[in-house]
Amino acid sequence: MTSTLTVSDRDPVAAMVARVRATPRGERVLFVIPSLVRLEAASLRVLRREAASQGVQVALVTSDPAIRSAAGREGLSTFRDPARAERARWRKPAAPPRSRLKPPPERETVPPHGAGIYQAGSPSGFRPVAFTRSLVRRQSPWWGSLGLLVALALMFGGLLYATSIVIPAAEIRLTPGSERIAETVRLRAVSGAVIDAEQRILPAQTVSIQVSGEARTKTTGRRPEPATKSSGRVVFINMTSRQITVPQGTVVSTATGTNTQFVTTGPVELGPNGRAAATVQALLPGPTGNVRAGTVTRVEGPLMLSVAVANDAGFSGGTTAPQPVVTEEDKVRLQEELFAELKEQAVAQLLERGDKQSFIAAESVTFLPLSPTFTPFVGEVSDELFLSMSVQAVGLSIDEAGANEIALAALRETMPPGTRLISDTVRFASGAAAAAEDGSINFSVTAEGELLRSIDASAARSAVLGLSAQEAAATLQERFALAQAPAIELGPDWLPYVVPVNLPALPWRIRVIVDWDEAAQLAMGGA
Repeated sequence: MTSTLTVSDRDPVAAMVARVRATPRGERVLFVIPSLVRLEAASLRVLRREAASQGVQVALVTSDPAIRSAAGREGLSTFRDPARAERARWRKPAAPPRSRLKPPPERETVPPHGAGIYQAGSPSGFRPVAFTRSLVRRQSPWWGSLGLLVALALMFGGLLYATSIVIPAAEIRLTPGSERIAETVRLRAVSGAVIDAEQRILPAQTVSIQVSGEARTKTTGRRPEPATKSSGRVVFINMTSRQITVPQGTVVSTATGTNTQFVTTGPVELGPNGRAAATVQALLPGPTGNVRAGTVTRVEGPLMLSVAVANDAGFSGGTTAPQPVVTEEDKVRLQEELFAELKEQAVAQLLERGDKQSFIAAESVTFLPLSPTFTPFVGEVSDELFLSMSVQAVGLSIDEAGANEIALAALRETMPPGTRLISDTVRFASGAAAAAEDGSINFSVTAEGELLRSIDASAARSAVLGLSAQEAAATLQERFALAQAPAIELGPDWLPYVVPVNLPALPWRIRVIVDWDEAAQLAMGGA
């Protein structure tokens, strides 16, 4: 059973102790501490001891952090509200530990010690030697002095030897040499694929472009064609009683055989029932205008019922001559020339569309001619043949960055252990490409760069132990591939009057520095 008591600010400790004493053993008492009530650690200790002695469980309800902390140190449970305190389990206050020390017994009388060993009446019979007599120096034999001198000399020599070994130090700076390394890998670019370094497969995308152009060429065909027009004289006869003027350009023609037309070169005046001669010229060039006498008998146009015509003599002057003609060979040649020119333009524009992360293999590009139009047609007379057409180019854009990564990884796999590749000297070059039947592109990429040779610092250190600087430099240049002579400094600098001649005999006194930066600068300067 739990009973609750709200503590007042008037003598709270006495009220709390009285409530604990009034509570039967085994029951619980919950004290609600208002915010104005302050409890010290000593008061809580008194409460805890009283609760332990009475066999009563005690808990506090308070929001004061100082009281909660002090109660926790005393083993008392604290809560923020009574409801939670009713449901929770409380700590049982522990009783103060009882002392297990036995009470001291009654004091006994201890007699004083008897005569000491340094006294005349010592039971052991020891007789002390006088202090002054113990310091008397006895004379040592000569061989003892000699042995002491020899020991000191040996110690001094050993110290000098140890100093000569330990104190000298050396610093060796080595500049590795370089060599050119290259590796070529075969790759396959597949449209829509994902990069696969193990299978050497790269993704590719289809790109297309269309270009148009025009071209002209001289025709090479020759064929006899009408060249000059024939001419002659005719006589016009006025069949009316009025004055008639035959205007220039009046057409007259033959009435039999092939209808050949002629035109007057000037106006002709005809009096009533009169006649007059006039010069005419064939409308079309060629020998067809060379007609016989008496064949030009018809006047065309509005004067055909009023005027008659006749030629007393034959016409001449109509000739033929070789003329340029469009041939099939001209057509094929012009289309091939324009097609080749448009293909170059298409490839150039496709390459311009590629970015730094991709490239277009020229071998993957296919071309399709579109709408070739020729003017004039084959067989027509013309000095030139004109062609206009378009070309569509389709190619694969290959992931160049991925190809370079695969090539660089292959190059690094060929590097010997301990070597370093100078990244600024790495170059990539694409090789010949070939289109496969499935539409993929097989090509090669070569990665090359300057490789700095490896230097084992431990081996270099072991090779020069105890050697002079000149011997050490020669040994290092003989055993290792160096870009320049090694720099050897003997020390230490803090000991100005000690100038070592040889390198230390202890390996840990030699410091080997591999100057990779200097080696890279030398390699790039000579590359």
